[in-house]
Amino acid sequence: MVITVVGRDRPGIVANVTGVLARFHVNILKTRASTIFSDLFVIILAVDTSTSLIRRDVLMNILKKSCEDVGLAVAIESFQSYKYDKKVIVFDLDGTLIEQEVIDELAKAAGVGEEVKKITKMAMEGKINYLEALKARVRLLKGLSVSVLEKIKSSVIINPGVKELTLKLKELGFKIGIITGSFDFISNYIGKLIGADYVFCNKLIIEDGYLTGEVEGEITSPEAKLNAIKKIAKELGIGLESCVAIGDGANDLFMIENVGLGIGYKPKLIVKERAHGLINTDDIRILLALMGCIDLKKDIVKRLEKI
Repeated sequence: MVITVVGRDRPGIVANVTGVLARFHVNILKTRASTIFSDLFVIILAVDTSTSLIRRDVLMNILKKSCEDVGLAVAIESFQSYKYDKKVIVFDLDGTLIEQEVIDELAKAAGVGEEVKKITKMAMEGKINYLEALKARVRLLKGLSVSVLEKIKSSVIINPGVKELTLKLKELGFKIGIITGSFDFISNYIGKLIGADYVFCNKLIIEDGYLTGEVEGEITSPEAKLNAIKKIAKELGIGLESCVAIGDGANDLFMIENVGLGIGYKPKLIVKERAHGLINTDDIRILLALMGCIDLKKDIVKRLEKI
């Protein structure tokens, strides 16, 4: 496996990760370290798990928990996955690219905030079917004026580092997608702001200037999100191993688990347990290091291929 760890430069970063590896008899083959953004420390460790005392999935979760406890972002990939050049990155919207949950903002305006919030929480934790939850929440918005949509759009807060991250990714040649169960009025707006090449979302039905309480669209399940990224990959003639997916809730799980690198951004528990990596800090630019978009990656790949 290849483990990438990113955090504020301070004593104990290396010891935190290597201590876990040593405890379970995992052999470290190669390491490289560097700094990014002047104040972040990056360490990449190539390890052999064949002598490990525990299963690989258990080891991954112990490593993730250990890093999370000390404020480190981490990504864990097989070497086969790591050496693939990543070419596509897709993001969930609410809670990942933007601070707000748009459905909750709409609900507040409609006076049904608490009812919708409860349904949202259960859906994000995977306790109820996403499609059922989506329809139930949108029904509660019936009669809301479209003027509210414009107010919400103008007040949306983009998460720290998002614009800088996506600008750098475009410079590196990445195709960028937004795949969200949120709605067209906000998804297309954010897509334009960050230069997204693809936007998959749902559409609120409007009649005579008011919401009807109905919604249409294809992003209504975890499977639908995975199908959306498969469409992008097929169009570009690449495999899912060349794709990166970022999200925070249960509806993001299928795409996070089935691409080359799936990262949970401030994720719910179910995502923490199953994502390849975690970011629990505010600055999403850390993704550049977790994805191998720094000079260390080529050296690690070159050295490992000689072993």
